[in-house]
Order: sequence, then structure tokens, then C-alpha cells
Amino acid sequence: MNKPQALIVFTGGYSGEAVISRKSAAMIMAQIDRTRFEPVLVHINPKGWFFETEASGEKTSTTLDDLVGDPRKFIGAFIMVHGTPGEDGKLQTMLDAAGMRYTTGDADCMALTFNKGRTNALLRNENIAVARSVELAHTEPWDAHEISESVGMPCFVKPNETGSSIGISRAETVAELAGAIALARSVSTSGVLVESLLEGREFTVGVVPDEHGKPTVLPVTEITTERSFFDYEAKYQGASQETTPALIPKEQSDALQAQALAVYRATQCRGMARVDMIWTEPGVASVIEVNGVPGFSEVSIIPQQAEKSGFTKSKLISNIIDSTLLSD
Repeated sequence: MNKPQALIVFTGGYSGEAVISRKSAAMIMAQIDRTRFEPVLVHINPKGWFFETEASGEKTSTTLDDLVGDPRKFIGAFIMVHGTPGEDGKLQTMLDAAGMRYTTGDADCMALTFNKGRTNALLRNENIAVARSVELAHTEPWDAHEISESVGMPCFVKPNETGSSIGISRAETVAELAGAIALARSVSTSGVLVESLLEGREFTVGVVPDEHGKPTVLPVTEITTERSFFDYEAKYQGASQETTPALIPKEQSDALQAQALAVYRATQCRGMARVDMIWTEPGVASVIEVNGVPGFSEVSIIPQQAEKSGFTKSKLISNIIDSTLLSD
């Protein structure tokens, strides 16, 4: 029997999403096929990189050079860092320089999909529907009435580069724009995106590699919440209901899945990704977010979709590794 191949599972990060990242990485560690792989958990935080001894939980400082030279000869890295540096291309840039493979899109892909304004511009160019929007640089002056005339009210105000709905708010009136923009700017210096409100039902579709490495769509999930939108509390604190598969006609499901796959290809994603959309009448699926490192915790959507599609978590993890770290 072949010896299991060693690989790194990166977790943590520098943003408010680190706590979710640790839960996602814990799922990878628990569900990975130990007959094939020997996972090593590495935490990234503002103090540095830390290797965790699985048996004791003890953390030891490490560096990328140490990992590259490790005698276990890692086949690559399973990136479960939500937010920076795992979802914005920074970690990928470092791994590229070190010659280490990883499970996400490349640095350019991740930098693109993490930036909502750039993603919207690319998708518009590909004739994929997105909301009307106004983009503001971090310190750029703005006029509330010009924004309201461009996108309408109510509207959504988002930091250009955050995930898990951190820093996002819904402005109901022109008077609420100032507070919403200030909040977005307080969590990111990447600028602010003000988007028109899309009236409709919210859906999300995961895209993952099959056993041959071919991108395949998972069942559609409908997201409903009594909150004003699918915010952090709705995502992670039980304030939403997720129905998988969504109770919609096959034609609508097919259209949402086709849109998700088109977005995955247009943005050159790899491994697993998730595309969030609003279905507006008369039958247009507008993209509201592309998740290049989607959650993989007990409450995350992709594991739910995979289960309904017949993928065990272990098989899905193996497929991701095979298509990214072990493919030619």
C-alpha cells in the first residue's frame, strides 16, 4: 500500500473571517481521506505562520521556506483561508514564488474575484448580468444624490474586498448612505461599491471538480432570511433558511447552474467556488458575488449541496486535490 501523501491545509488569515476559516479547515482535516493523504494544519495570523501538531494541538512557528524544505515533501496546499491572504491572491503569489501548488484559482483569479468592482466589470464584459453600481476609491469624495440617481434607493453598500458579508449594509434612504459608506471604509481600504437593489429570490450554486477534474455544478440552493439581506448573522448564526435543492422548475435550475458555470470559467476559477445570484423577473440571474474560497464548515452551503449531489465530503476533497495538486 502506498504511503499517504503529505499536504498542507492553510487556515486562519488576517481578517474577521479567520474564525470561519478555522471551522472550514477543521472539516477538511476531519473528512480528508487519510489512506491517501497526510494533512498538516498551518495557521496564518498577524503574528506569523504556525504548524499545529495534530495530536497535542501545540503550535510551532514556521515559514514558507521551512515548509518547502520539509522532509515530508508536501504535494501542495489546500487553501482554506477566507479573506486575506488566501482569497485575494496574496498567499497564491507567495506559493507561486516558492513553486508550491495549491487548490484555488491562481493569484490573478483570486485578486479579481475578491474585488467586487473588478468582478462586476469583467462579468458585464462577458454579458453576464450584474447590478448597476458606482465604485468609490477609499478617500474619494462622493455626492449622495448622484449615487441615488445612478443606482436608485434602496441600495447596497459594500467594501470592495471583504467576504462573509462583513461591512455590507443596505441603505434605505439617501440619508443612510453616509453611515453605510463609513462602515464599508472602516473594514477595508480597497474602496466601496454601491449597488442597486435587485428585487428577487436569492440562489447560490457551487462548482467543483468531478472525479475526472472537469468542473461540474452542484444542486441549486435557495437562501431566505427575515433579515434585510444574507448578512454575517444570517450566514453563520442561524438567521437564514437554505433549501437544497431549491424548489424551482427545472428550467430555472438549469439556467442558474449554467450561469454559475459560465462565471467560474470567465473568472478562471479552479477547485471549488460558489456563485451567488438574484433571480429577477422576467427570468434574469444577476450575479452578486463570486466566492473563490467558499466555506466548508458544518453550516456551509457547498457541503450541503455536495451531499445532495451524491458526493461525500471525503470524495469532494479528494477530487479537489486530484484536479489541482496532482493533475499534470
